[in-house]
Amino acid sequence: MEKTLNIMVPVDFTPVSFKALQFLNLLLEKTPLNLHLVHVIQVNAAEWAGTTDSSESIDREKMYAQEQKAKQQFDELRKQADMDFTSAVIYGGLTTSLTRYAEQQQIDLIIMGTEGADGWFERLSGSEAQHVVRHTHIPVITIQKDATITPIQNILWVADFSAEKQPEQSVNTIKTLQQLFGAQLHLLQIIDKGDAPKLDSIKASMQRFAEELGLQNYELHFKSDDKVPAGVRNFNQESEMDLVLIGTHGRKGFSHIFYGSIAETLVNHCIRPLLTYHLN
Repeated sequence: MEKTLNIMVPVDFTPVSFKALQFLNLLLEKTPLNLHLVHVIQVNAAEWAGTTDSSESIDREKMYAQEQKAKQQFDELRKQADMDFTSAVIYGGLTTSLTRYAEQQQIDLIIMGTEGADGWFERLSGSEAQHVVRHTHIPVITIQKDATITPIQNILWVADFSAEKQPEQSVNTIKTLQQLFGAQLHLLQIIDKGDAPKLDSIKASMQRFAEELGLQNYELHFKSDDKVPAGVRNFNQESEMDLVLIGTHGRKGFSHIFYGSIAETLVNHCIRPLLTYHLN
């Protein structure tokens, strides 16, 4: 490939954060990568003045100790993992710090493990992975703690294929992943019972979507289900996809609470690695 992918992996040194490294190994078998492993030491924005020395109201000794511990853990990881990477220890709010770092380093793709979240906690705050997905315009692959990671032979793309224009950067990243693995792309439209008379029109929209983006090696699929997340999971179980793609509007605040996001629901519950990208 002409361009080496620039990839960021948030790491808190817990087992679930290392799920991303399992996925990275699949990529490293196919191509060299510029890897950035990033650990965030969370600090209240009101107390942070840019550096540990200049921030007078924080516990500097505690911050220094946390930073040294993280650096030691990165050193141990370098010895254990068969991969080269740039390590960074950054301060601030988790979501804002990761987003800022990714933009500064011109990251193409973020890969992160997630514990997931359930019930009202998911609706009101969600997992940290959800927050990153919501705030960055860089494509994010999230890997739920119980997700199965397999070599990428089949990629499932879920969308409303007659809707928004797709972002060029995200589409290019998706194409790169497909080409690296020589994978088959499966375009999936979730339909309800009332959509049956419109199948020809829906299929035409999907075909137009593929042609406008210059997609190759793809198939069209329909799945009847009341809810998109359930339809995706059911299709996944029947067809054994290796990576799922879906766009998100990145809703925030009360609009997120009341309307939610299909993509963010899948972040916490998808049984396969999930790539999300912003539609706006």
